[in-house]
Order: sequence, then structure tokens, then C-alpha cells
Amino acid sequence: MDAAIAKELAALRAEIEALRAATPTAASEDAASPAEETSTDWIGAIKATIGTMQSVLDSAESGVIAHPVAGAALAFLAGLLIGRVTKPR
Repeated sequence: MDAAIAKELAALRAEIEALRAATPTAASEDAASPAEETSTDWIGAIKATIGTMQSVLDSAESGVIAHPVAGAALAFLAGLLIGRVTKPR
């Protein structure tokens, strides 16, 4: 191996070791990384959205139980509207 190449290789290895020493590996197991915090935020947002959807469905269900004819008419009209919007021209 050429002396210049060996010298450059040794310098690169030393630089890599210095970077590894300067970079913290894992701060602690208690502290979450930013990626874990982001995924936790997404999970929390999804759970909140699911909870909201469940409460909306529960209130719609109670409305249909109280007024079954109006619920059926609303479902029929929603079907007509969806059919008109998705109808190919």
C-alpha cells in the first residue's frame, strides 16, 4: 500500500473515532428519542380521533333510535347524493 494512502486511511479512521466519541449514543433509557416522541404524538392523535368518531357515532345512533323515519330518510338522501356525485358523466 502506498504511504500516502496509508496516511490518509489512518487520518480517516482517527476522524471516525473522534466523531464516535463526540456523538452521544443513548442518553438514557428514560428519555425518549425525537422519533419515539413523534410516534407517540401520532398514536395519541389517532386515539383521540378514534374517540371523537366513536362519540359522533354514538350520538348519531341515539338520534336514529329516537327518530327512525328521519334516520332512514337521511340515509336515503345521502345515498342519492353520493350516487350523483360519483356518477360518471
